[in-house]
Amino acid sequence: MRYARAHGNSTRLHEVAMLRVPVNMIEPGMVLARPIPVPSDPRRFLLQRDHEIPLDLVPRLRDLGIVEVWVRHRDLEFLEDLIDEGLSDCQREVYASVRSNFESIMQETTAQLDVGRFQSSIGGLFDYLKKTVHGNVLLHKLDAFDNYLMSHSANVGYLSLLLGMQLERYLIDERSAKSPRDAKDLTVLGVGCLLHDVGKMRIPSEVLNKPERLTDEEMAIVKQHPVYGYEMVKGRVPASAAQIVLNHHQRFNGEGYPPRVDPDTGELLPPLAGKQIPVFSRIATVVDIYDAATTARCYSGAKQPVQVLHEMRTWCEGFFDPVVADAFYRLVPPFPIGQVVGLSDGSEAAVVDFNPNRPTRPKLQGLKDPKGQRLEDPSLHEIDLALHLDLQITTVNGTDIRPYLASLETPILPETSYALL
Repeated sequence: MRYARAHGNSTRLHEVAMLRVPVNMIEPGMVLARPIPVPSDPRRFLLQRDHEIPLDLVPRLRDLGIVEVWVRHRDLEFLEDLIDEGLSDCQREVYASVRSNFESIMQETTAQLDVGRFQSSIGGLFDYLKKTVHGNVLLHKLDAFDNYLMSHSANVGYLSLLLGMQLERYLIDERSAKSPRDAKDLTVLGVGCLLHDVGKMRIPSEVLNKPERLTDEEMAIVKQHPVYGYEMVKGRVPASAAQIVLNHHQRFNGEGYPPRVDPDTGELLPPLAGKQIPVFSRIATVVDIYDAATTARCYSGAKQPVQVLHEMRTWCEGFFDPVVADAFYRLVPPFPIGQVVGLSDGSEAAVVDFNPNRPTRPKLQGLKDPKGQRLEDPSLHEIDLALHLDLQITTVNGTDIRPYLASLETPILPETSYALL
């Protein structure tokens, strides 16, 4: 099936299928494969699917923080089957619950959290994922919102559910005081992750949204947000959810913040470390760091997943529970489905499938040959990089990503492979 111009000739406007395209690479004639949500309310849309993208809209998309869109592209029709609009609707309701709660707090400092709405929205998302989850759910990370704190909170809630579902057996072991059914019920995990940064609502906006490097004094203020958040939610949400708010910056190696204080004497206590940290908090730590780095913020742009995963596996050594981290690395692809990549022979291809055993060697479909010429029939140029060791991905959006590849090929250790069982 093809789209054609409505001007009496058969010139193609753009062929039906899907490709993930950065906003700064939108070209004349590109047609949306997925709608562009209104950042302030993702349940409404700036532009619906099947509409040609006006080039004069591009600056506005940039200003709104929208970094990429899905457009039609020939011979990638099957990617459209991976988009689940029911799942997207659930996510938008989660974001709406975050937004309404956080806006109430911004407008009225004594406003109380509508915990019931959090539980309802995250419970609906969890139920939907249990029924429909498949290997490409990360196509559904929604980040085209106008408020970093709110969109980050919604995404961390979503990612925590996906990761928790990979760790059911580990959760049963780690939460052995509960029945297996209750141990792997992730609603509390999702609620805690939606609220993990709620304490930032108590941080002055001139500090929280400062585009320059924070001073030591300002950083000390920001580091109080887990305590502020815990005070806001304690007694209003289950204890396991409140612990996520308090402990999501505690590191597996004992680093992190906030410092522990004896409530009776005021003396400092040794930091939580290892499995002293509740397992839900260990999950929150991983997804919080990943989503923060892959989302645009006031002081930095969004990084590519391949770079963030490299940094997590190198710079953040010791921060994470190794079981949780390994499950995360098997879940999250360094090259998202639909992303255009450059190969070592000069050709260009789109990512069409993720190989968790060889994460830097996904399955691709060719788009351009080594001379930069568009392939007449890309379906004849399917490439499984796990079988073509003479090729490797070298660029994403024109950026050389080769320095990140070696760290991502580290094998999963048997003792940490709960997600494989």
